[in-house]
Amino acid sequence: MKYLLRSMLFVPAYNEKFLNKAITCEADAIIFDMEDAVPKGKRPEARIMLKKYLDMGVFRGKQLFIRVNQLGTDDLPEDLKLITDNQITGIVVPKITDVGNIKAFEALLDFVENREGLERGSLKLLPLIENAQAVINVDSIAAGSKRNIAILFGGEDYLDSVSGINDCPRRAFEMPRTMIVMAARTHGLLPIDTPYLDLKNEEGFLEEEYASVAMGFAGCLIVNPVQLPWCNKVFTPSEVEIQHAKDMIAEVNKIQAAGGSVAVLNGKMIGPPMLKRANKVMALVELIEEFKAAGKINW
Repeated sequence: MKYLLRSMLFVPAYNEKFLNKAITCEADAIIFDMEDAVPKGKRPEARIMLKKYLDMGVFRGKQLFIRVNQLGTDDLPEDLKLITDNQITGIVVPKITDVGNIKAFEALLDFVENREGLERGSLKLLPLIENAQAVINVDSIAAGSKRNIAILFGGEDYLDSVSGINDCPRRAFEMPRTMIVMAARTHGLLPIDTPYLDLKNEEGFLEEEYASVAMGFAGCLIVNPVQLPWCNKVFTPSEVEIQHAKDMIAEVNKIQAAGGSVAVLNGKMIGPPMLKRANKVMALVELIEEFKAAGKINW
């Protein structure tokens, strides 16, 4: 199964106003947040609220994830009780440090699937890389479970772990971003960038996330719906990119049909890496159309 995660919106599960807005939002995926965005005293209330919305079925058909609380907390087992059917695609796992944490979460999902009669392996894992130790171990984390479908970058917590500074450009993010992209792509996972927290700065968002696309990121975490149109724009191939990919593929096909081996477009040779990238552009376009046709997104 393929996943489209250009935009992943965090929704604090205790806030009914935010839950209502999320029903028709433009996010590819929704992350119901039971951890950092929910005060500890409100977590029982958040679980009751989210269960009510899940029972109503208003999010059914969408890609839904829960950011659960970390291993060893009393909240984690309660969070996992929210998974009662196949509405929830998987869980975002916070505060991890190594592959041992992934194995522990994997075992917990085995238990949940057995409890609920769900297909083995159907619940997915999205490790959130948000400290220096996790960055160092990101390759083994990415390879640590067949349930993994994406690697998420939590930039602000990472900065705290290394005593870094959130300057502009965010130089402290260069190394972890590179390592996350390499680990995710090596193991066939989607790398998802950290939130951009200057919520009204469209120009800054676009500059930051176009740079992320160039690095290889497939999407971005979002903390406010106002950024969703910008995010979907950035991580969707433009008309110019699509046409260039089509022209490249057509030129290669024409040359090969004529028995040739070297294709040239606009004076530039088309090598195998360029053709692979063109095919990836078209595959992403097809995936977006598949999700639209299935009603999983409507924008």
